Amino acid sequence: MKVLIIKLGATGDVVRTTPLLRRLDGLVSWITAENNLPLLEGIDRELRCVSWENRKRIADTTYDLVINLEDDRETRRS
Repeated sequence: MKVLIIKLGATGDVVRTTPLLRRLDGLVSWITAENNLPLLEGIDRELRCVSWENRKRIADTTYDLVINLEDDRETRRS
């Protein structure tokens, strides 16, 4: 299964979201704010992390599940 998580927000919100990784099998890609990348890199064996500004780097994948934890229109369109 290929999963995309979108959680930009506050650093604390990103940290509180990381338990999702234990429940997901397969490749997980996570789009977050640039300052949150160090928190996620190396946390899981099959986790690709990119900043919102570099989201096109993971656009080559078709995802089985998209978990968008943001509530703004911009993240829904991209």
